Amino acid sequence: MTLISTETDAVLTPRRQRTRERLIDAAFDVFAEEGVHASTVEQVCERAGFTRGAFYSNFTSKEELFAALMERQQDILLSELAAKVDALGPQLEKVTTPLDENGLGELLLDFFIGPMDDRTWCLIDHEFRLLSLRDPEVALVFQAHQEQFETSLIAIVQRAIDSAGRTFVIPTGVAVRVLAGLYQDMLQREIRAGHSMRERENVRLMMARLVIALTRPAR
Repeated sequence: MTLISTETDAVLTPRRQRTRERLIDAAFDVFAEEGVHASTVEQVCERAGFTRGAFYSNFTSKEELFAALMERQQDILLSELAAKVDALGPQLEKVTTPLDENGLGELLLDFFIGPMDDRTWCLIDHEFRLLSLRDPEVALVFQAHQEQFETSLIAIVQRAIDSAGRTFVIPTGVAVRVLAGLYQDMLQREIRAGHSMRERENVRLMMARLVIALTRPAR
């Protein structure tokens, strides 16, 4: 199984880039609906409106396409989170008293909502995790993706905590992994409950309480 192409195209033409994006868009839906193992290259091509030739001129395998999909979605998530951190400053300038649990919860909920706040994204993310547990080669790619993603996420969350006037009482990397784990668990509960307001409130409160437990006011 080949996940990373050995082809060395330094620059993609605009047309080829559009083709890749359409294939990735199609894979997002097909993989979520069918699962990676059950889905086929033909299904992805049909959904995207391309032939197998177009597929194999861009990706060497279904798994390589899946890795490209994960990389793109993680880049989107990080970009959105970074933009939200930039917006936190003006919001917090209007706050004249220390943030309580409710205030912190509102900020956190708005901060974390993004591409992950979606049933399809959750299915895709779990597909990648399951595939990495089954296949050692996929595991190497997954681990590399995760390390890069976590490094960027840690820096972004640290900026958010700094903006809120708080500091972690444990190493930032550990705190971010704990927060991300709780958020994913609570998000799955919310999705299973049909995005109910009650579950959304639970996400808000649990995230706020955990952040308060993991941080203290900055001196």
